[in-house]
Amino acid sequence: MDFYNSVLAGLPENTWNTRCIAQLPIAQDTNFTNGLIHLVDANGRPMSSFTSDTWGVAIGDCYEYCNMARVPYSFDFQVFAAAFTNFLLPWLALTAQLPYETSSPWDNLLSLCLSVGSPALITYSLALTILNRYSLRTRWHTLQQTALSRAVHDKYSDFSVRIKAIQYLLQEAQQVPLRASQERGWLSSLIVGPKNQAWWRNVQRRLIRTRRGVTFSLVAQILAAGIAWLFTVTSAFIESRGDRVVANQLSSGTLWLWLIPVIWGWVTVGTQIGSDTIDEALRADIAYRAKEPPIASESSVTEKGEQRGIMVRSVPPVTNLELPGWMGADIMGDEKHEGPIFNYARVFTWWQLARTIELALTTSVNSIAAGQTCKPSQEKENLAGDSYTTAQYCGLDLSRGQILAYPEWDEITANVWKRIAIASFVAIFVQWGTTGPGILIAYFTPTKGVGCRTAGYLVYGGLATLVWILLAASMMFSHAALLRYQREHRLAPSMDFRRPSITPTAEQSQAPQGYERTKTHSLLCGLAVITRLLGKTIAIGNTIWLVLTALLEYTGVYDRCYCRGNQTGLGIDKGWLVLFKTENDLSAMATSPWAGGVAMSMLVCIGSYLFFWLGSRRSTRET
Repeated sequence: MDFYNSVLAGLPENTWNTRCIAQLPIAQDTNFTNGLIHLVDANGRPMSSFTSDTWGVAIGDCYEYCNMARVPYSFDFQVFAAAFTNFLLPWLALTAQLPYETSSPWDNLLSLCLSVGSPALITYSLALTILNRYSLRTRWHTLQQTALSRAVHDKYSDFSVRIKAIQYLLQEAQQVPLRASQERGWLSSLIVGPKNQAWWRNVQRRLIRTRRGVTFSLVAQILAAGIAWLFTVTSAFIESRGDRVVANQLSSGTLWLWLIPVIWGWVTVGTQIGSDTIDEALRADIAYRAKEPPIASESSVTEKGEQRGIMVRSVPPVTNLELPGWMGADIMGDEKHEGPIFNYARVFTWWQLARTIELALTTSVNSIAAGQTCKPSQEKENLAGDSYTTAQYCGLDLSRGQILAYPEWDEITANVWKRIAIASFVAIFVQWGTTGPGILIAYFTPTKGVGCRTAGYLVYGGLATLVWILLAASMMFSHAALLRYQREHRLAPSMDFRRPSITPTAEQSQAPQGYERTKTHSLLCGLAVITRLLGKTIAIGNTIWLVLTALLEYTGVYDRCYCRGNQTGLGIDKGWLVLFKTENDLSAMATSPWAGGVAMSMLVCIGSYLFFWLGSRRSTRET
């Protein structure tokens, strides 16, 4: 009994442990042999007497003597204030630096929830953005070299500058739904027409001016969050190693570390500062369009106007191409939403646009190198022709088909799927590389096992991964559904998809043909909507859960038998809780998991940012 009293004397006062110990029936069981209290060691194994190896009691004793009625909940404001200030507030403030740049406050809020609720998703979009930029630079390197060759450069020295401007637009425009249109020969005129050189140069200049840069607030907030976390980690290892409260705070703090490399990654790769900067850059200046033939010999072959060859829009400007929804919900999904977080949904449409323009530029450069001209030429520049010859010159002749927004499945190259696979790996690496250390610290801090905190982190990580999977699947379903609409539109351009398909009467024979979805098509539309709505709903709930689980820890709500005894994983029969050990006793067991968790999270952050930085540097070189 004297040894027992000496142990109690070394425990900190006014904690949940001491209040629970005060409720134990020591007076009736002074030798701990009457079976009133079931002692356990560090591994939860029963002990017959109280010794230096005694760690706590079985969870059944906790429910009997330390339940909520006998050890009521106690809120410690000082502990909460310190934890909230050091572990949560800096991260909440840092979320203001996430890339939003959407078109509405609701989309900005949704972007926040998608990012915090699924770090895998925003990392996936970031990795795809970087890989797309890198792929564009490497693929266009040959095109640039051809444009700089003497066969082309001596004739049109500015054509290589135009290629760089177009490349810059494609790199910066991943955050918006960009569409190309050959309506009235606009796209071919932008690509070939000599008078559009200034227009392309001005587009690039405007996008450079509106590119997001490194600001004082960004640096200050990242330093505040990072330094606060490092100071807390240092203090934990020096003064509070083994403290369960600090362990809980430390583990919850690691769940937010992904913010630093991801935010820096978006700043490094570059985004536009607003949702409308790309559209404004495309609309700011008047462009030149080749006129339709026939053209009078005394007139110019071009005319000025607002260009409509490359526009920010979700569908081409065709009224009857407005698509019906599914149960009132839009089937186009996030591809049409502006903002970097939605770049994942534009992986196919962006690649299709880049491929279309690349083929047109390659055809033009090869035609210049071969000495071909746009005929009939009415001006001194041999690239100035009518809309028909200009379109033929760059391979955009409308007689060969329309400019399609959605590529067929068999047209998507292996490189695109490779980029998706790499981005998926990076997303999982960042998600579980920061969630995993929190789980590691919580799991191995006594009582070892899956408890309320560990389970909460597992739920957060699992739901965050599920959100990414659901939204990525939604993008695939949406693409498959829209491909069917595109095929029908190619066969019957006047088809009105908003009208049901009926047998026309004599009076209706001149009306546009209607369309009725098949069961398979309706299923694809339904899956696209359901997976998207479910993913976003889970993301919103997961964001709330991440903040809530931290507050539950900081306010001491987890200080109860179920959570302290890890009943979630150990069950009622094997559950036990630590009562008789001080911080010094716990420090030996806490050192390895704490150090491992902190080191792992830091290595993940450094490694992921190096990937973002190297990919961004290689993608912007020579641009």
